Amino acid sequence: MNIAYKSAKEISDAIMPFVSEVCTDVLGNIIAHRKGIGKRIMLIAHHDVVRFMISHIDENGFLFVKPAGCVDASILPARKVVIRHEDKAITGIIGKKPIHLIREEQNNKYTYESIWIDIGAKSKAEALQMVSKGDYVYFCTDYENLPNKLIAGSFLDDQVGLNVLLKLAEQLNEKEIPWDVYYVASNHEEIGMRGASVVANSIKPDVCICIDVTHATDYPTMNVISDGDIKLGEGCVLAKGPNIYPSLFKSLVAIANRHKIMFQIEASPYPTGTDANIIQLSGDGVQTAVVSIPCRYMHTPYEVCSKNDIESAIKIIGEFMRVCINY
Repeated sequence: MNIAYKSAKEISDAIMPFVSEVCTDVLGNIIAHRKGIGKRIMLIAHHDVVRFMISHIDENGFLFVKPAGCVDASILPARKVVIRHEDKAITGIIGKKPIHLIREEQNNKYTYESIWIDIGAKSKAEALQMVSKGDYVYFCTDYENLPNKLIAGSFLDDQVGLNVLLKLAEQLNEKEIPWDVYYVASNHEEIGMRGASVVANSIKPDVCICIDVTHATDYPTMNVISDGDIKLGEGCVLAKGPNIYPSLFKSLVAIANRHKIMFQIEASPYPTGTDANIIQLSGDGVQTAVVSIPCRYMHTPYEVCSKNDIESAIKIIGEFMRVCINY
C-alpha cells in the first residue's frame, strides 16, 4: 500500500476509471458518481489540509502567517515550509531566536505573532517579487515507512481517508452493489466543514459514511480516561454517539465481527469533528456513520498512522457496501 499525497487533479484522475462521471463543484468538492439502483450512499473523505496564510510582510522581507486550521504554534519554529505563489513553490524556514540568546526573563512561549518565515529576501520589495499576502503555506515533509507497518508524514489527515475512498472505488468496480454511490473528496473541512454542507445538500444522500482520522492515544502523556483508548495497528475506529445512526453503527460492528476484521470503538458523546457533523443535519437529515483511522500527532508535520488500520477500514466499508441495504 503506497500512501502519497494526492492533489485534487490526481484524485479525480485516479477514481475516474471506476465511476460513471466525475465533477468538481464551486467549493472544490470532487464528486464521483457510480450510477446504480437503490438508496443514495455518500462515502466522503476531505482533501483539504491544515496550512497557513501569509498575513503580513515586514520591511525586512520576513513573512508572518495565520493558521488555516488548528495548528499549535509551538511546533513551528525551525520548520521548513513551502509557499504556493501562482504556479511556483517558494521554500521558507520558520525562524526562532537561538536558545543561547534567550534571557531568563524572556517568555519562551510561541504565538503566531512571535514567529516568522524567512525566504531569504532582503526587503519587503524583494519579498513581494516572490510571494504575496494571502498566499498559502504548507508543511514540507516526505512520507516515511516505519517498522510495524506504520507510516509518517504530513497530511495523513486526511490522505489516509482518501486512500480508503479510492481503494473502495477500485475494489467495488466489478461487484454488484445495491446502492447509488457517490464518492466525495470534500473541501474546506479543516475550516468548518463548508464543502460537506454544500455537497450534502446537493446530493441529498440517504446514508453517509465519513472516513477521517481520529486521535490515537497510545503514546506518552496521553490519558486513556480523558483522551480515550485508541491504539495504532488494532483496527479502524467506529464512532458511537448522537452523530451516528444507531442501526448503521450496529451493521458495521456486525460485519466486522462476522468477518473477523479488527476494529475499535470510540465514544463520541458530542457531534464529531468531522464532515459527518454537518452532513447529518442537511436536508431532512441523513443517516451518518464515522469510520476513522487512528493518528498520532495530528496536525503536525509528521503524523503517524498504521497500514493495518487503513486496510481494516477498507474491508469493513467494502463488506457493508456489498451486502447491507436493509441494515
